Amino acid sequence: MSRKVILRLLGFSFIMWLLPFHATHGKSCGIWPLFSYYESERLKEWEILGPFFIWRETEERREWGIRPFVYRTTYGSRQFVRTEFLYPLGKYQRSEVDYKFYVIPFSLFRDEETYPLLGRREKAYSILTVFWGETDAGERYGGFFPLTGHLKERFGKDEITFHLWPLYSQIKKEGEVRWRILWPFISVSRGEAEGVYVWPVWGYKVRAGEYSKGFFLWPLYVYIDEDLDTDTPLQKRYYLPFYASIRSPQSTVDMVLPPFLFHQKSDTPVFEKWALWPILTKADGEGIRERKVFPLFRMRQEPEKERRFFLWPLYIYTFDRFGTEEQEIYRFLLINKHRKVRDIDTGAEAVDANLWPIFSYRRASDGAVNCYIFTLLPLRDQGMERNIYPLFWVYRYSRSPEGETLSDLLWGLYRRRTSSRGSSTQIAFLMRIEKKENGDFYLSFLEGLFGYERTQKKGKVRFLFIRR
Repeated sequence: MSRKVILRLLGFSFIMWLLPFHATHGKSCGIWPLFSYYESERLKEWEILGPFFIWRETEERREWGIRPFVYRTTYGSRQFVRTEFLYPLGKYQRSEVDYKFYVIPFSLFRDEETYPLLGRREKAYSILTVFWGETDAGERYGGFFPLTGHLKERFGKDEITFHLWPLYSQIKKEGEVRWRILWPFISVSRGEAEGVYVWPVWGYKVRAGEYSKGFFLWPLYVYIDEDLDTDTPLQKRYYLPFYASIRSPQSTVDMVLPPFLFHQKSDTPVFEKWALWPILTKADGEGIRERKVFPLFRMRQEPEKERRFFLWPLYIYTFDRFGTEEQEIYRFLLINKHRKVRDIDTGAEAVDANLWPIFSYRRASDGAVNCYIFTLLPLRDQGMERNIYPLFWVYRYSRSPEGETLSDLLWGLYRRRTSSRGSSTQIAFLMRIEKKENGDFYLSFLEGLFGYERTQKKGKVRFLFIRR
């Protein structure tokens, strides 16, 4: 065979090597760890250089990323778009009605519903310390912190005006106007609430029929009378560091050297609690019982919840019932947990477990499963799972609600997929085994350079992508 023929065969083989072949689930090819391609009825996926570049498309969404720099997800024909960059520092998110863009700590741009139930929207923008925005009613505001500025409906206030903050600021809320000079030292309130603060020497503030509060040589003496317009007004007195008390028509609370010695007693409902914080606690009431000797043990039972620990933080148990849903959480050394959520009516269960940094496991109520070996942080965060975690996964396993599974070791060094249509097992680009539900079998080496195919009718051998 001449040199030209050999070179043509090698070139043809290399080209065919890069082309996807028909497999059990559709088409796939790859040269580990450079790239891999997979296509099925539900999914198309490219991976380049292991976890660093990803492109994936399903019926519901399209996503691509260059980890850890950028990750973009599009849902429902561009009805929702999210781009994350240098996560968690930067994010752009847009839906049909809202959008948000920020780069921490440099800028923020958002136009979204702030109170969806009320249908209120807010536009807020900032670049470094320059800010501007617009309320739901179309009122504009802006400023340059800390030199001068005016805000509306921000930080829980109706209006905020400042000049050379903290030298001067004015705050309006619910009919009250408050002037602050050299915050937090001097404050004067007028309108529906009246008061003067000269902190920490003396101060008072009164809203007729609602509350009255003040202090002298804060925090040595503080008084608060609140909820005066209800049937259960509260009277709080603090004589720190010696004594504090809380009084209401139904209960009393006394603290000596607060918060160390604590006593609470209530007549409606019947309840009494003694505590030597943070070591000893004894509480009894209607449906409530608690005993605690910290850090040895704790047992607290209530009608809809339960709390226990043993040798805190070695073992911690919590149980809660919310309507028709029950939640149980077992924690080991705080960050390791086993969490189960159960729907009482249907019996459906969801499980979330981790042993950091060894593994993380989640099973949703619809049967979907995700399991990862080696996770960077012990916290569940979807943004980290898209942008950061895949760079550190050694092994992952997933199962869809339809029963399709994926097992992956080192981003494709070993990869196995199963479904009702068959299975596919791959070891890098060296070997692949395909089995179909009808019994067809395919074995290939070097991505099809050599292979064997067996159907219900006959078997075939492949050499240099040619059937024999």
